[in-house]
Amino acid sequence: MGRAAKVTVGAVCAGMLSVAGYGVANIAGALTGGHRGSAPAARATATGDGRQTASGEAPSAGQARQAAQSFLAAWAKGDTADAAGLTDDPAAAADGLAGYHDDLHLDSLTLALTAGTPAATPLPGSVAVGFHAGARLSGLGTWAYDGTVRVVRTTDGGAKVHWSPSVLHPRLTGQTALRARDLPPAPPRITDRDGRPVDAYPSLMALAGDLQEALRARPDDGTPGKGVVIAGAESGDTLAVLHTFRKSRPGRGLRLTVDGRLQAAAERAVAEQGRGGSRLASLVAVEASTGRILAVANSQPFNAAFQGATAPGSTMKIVTAAALLEHGVSPGAAAPCRAHLYVDGKEFHNVEGSAIPGATLRDDFAASCNTGFIALRDRLGDGDLAAEARDVFGLGMTWHTGVPNRDGQVPPTGGDEVEKAADMIGQGRVQMNPLAMASVAATVRSGVFHEPVLLPDLPQQPAARPLPARVAAQLRGMMRATAVRGTAAGVMAGLGGTVGAKTGTAEVGRATDSWFTAYRDGVAAAAMVQGGGHGSAAAGPAVRAVLAASR
Repeated sequence: MGRAAKVTVGAVCAGMLSVAGYGVANIAGALTGGHRGSAPAARATATGDGRQTASGEAPSAGQARQAAQSFLAAWAKGDTADAAGLTDDPAAAADGLAGYHDDLHLDSLTLALTAGTPAATPLPGSVAVGFHAGARLSGLGTWAYDGTVRVVRTTDGGAKVHWSPSVLHPRLTGQTALRARDLPPAPPRITDRDGRPVDAYPSLMALAGDLQEALRARPDDGTPGKGVVIAGAESGDTLAVLHTFRKSRPGRGLRLTVDGRLQAAAERAVAEQGRGGSRLASLVAVEASTGRILAVANSQPFNAAFQGATAPGSTMKIVTAAALLEHGVSPGAAAPCRAHLYVDGKEFHNVEGSAIPGATLRDDFAASCNTGFIALRDRLGDGDLAAEARDVFGLGMTWHTGVPNRDGQVPPTGGDEVEKAADMIGQGRVQMNPLAMASVAATVRSGVFHEPVLLPDLPQQPAARPLPARVAAQLRGMMRATAVRGTAAGVMAGLGGTVGAKTGTAEVGRATDSWFTAYRDGVAAAAMVQGGGHGSAAAGPAVRAVLAASR
């Protein structure tokens, strides 16, 4: 060890034995070179393999304590050869004692006999003697524990300590070893906004890979602790921690913006509407005033809530209505709802061929009339809808939620009247997902776009401009009318607070997807159910369930 060390051994209730300080030369032999190197000498002086044969008759209690005391004194002093020679297997004992010293980086050791009979597993033909150990480890501190030696009578009438690895520590076996080592920090936890683990939520666990990537991007991996462990003798793997000198500090975890109560409601809703995973259902809820994502749920492993890209149907009429209002069309402007309308030879119709001859824009919105909106297409230039979507609602910007997401798209129409008509009602080339449409409803509720985020410390980019106050108020009125007496009335009935909603039915190939977006007070949500039919039939009940769970 290169420096003097003091070691002592004592006996509780029987007097304390002590060994004074050693000179440098003695320490070098006793506590360093004399450990593993002394084992061959012990073997050389032994008969055969050096083992002593037990007689089968237990020694007296006095003999046992004396033999144990002598053994502990030699062990504490650092005299491996002497201590090993006081056992019935000197070669194995010498190796074990040397390993104890080296593997624990031992500075000093105190060992004291304890009174009474230790609570140890009996060994026939032996007497158990208890002791208390205080092992001072280099640079760490003192580790205290209680141990037991078992003393047997040998055939020559003497008393020897029966050697086994458990002499060093009661939990040690021939397949394990003691180690002083770093204690790795616990893995950083991923929790909801209230610090609860997200393990109970299947949709969040499906995002585990993405969330782990987000964790790895953070510089704080935590700080390891220090302690004594039981390790596999061959593998070296930690099997148990026996003592901790310094606790590890876990790294900064990942606290999501998710509200556990709303997440639980969302999980149940998509499981029900997704029919146990047989069809795709996805949902997102956001805090309207901040853009923080309160829930994200999918009935299937793919995160369609964030990464889906499909036509949103009539939920897009929120954006279209905003563009029309900004271009001078009032909610009460005449916009007759015809059963059919042709644009350059392409037929557009309403669900079930419904018609409202004297309808206004407000009526068309509440009844989700396609033809009434399309008839107003001349009030918008070819790029106006795309500009409204991007500059006010943030659709078409690059969003950074904290996990992979796909941005909503409203491409300019380039003079194609059919495409323009289709885009106005959420068909054509418009591509959305529940994240995008929840954000649309949130923007109407708050009057300004807040980029959705799943991690609360992410920067949020603003849209080019807010909704004009007048337009925001008109849109809220139209969404309230839809929730109270329009196509969303059945779904939204009985929800208190400030509410607004919009249904959507999107034709995608041969399927009819169900869409619904709404807000209640400060929470906005949107859902899509593939092949779910009318917006109020499948997506609507899912959104309602989440809004009902909000405070």
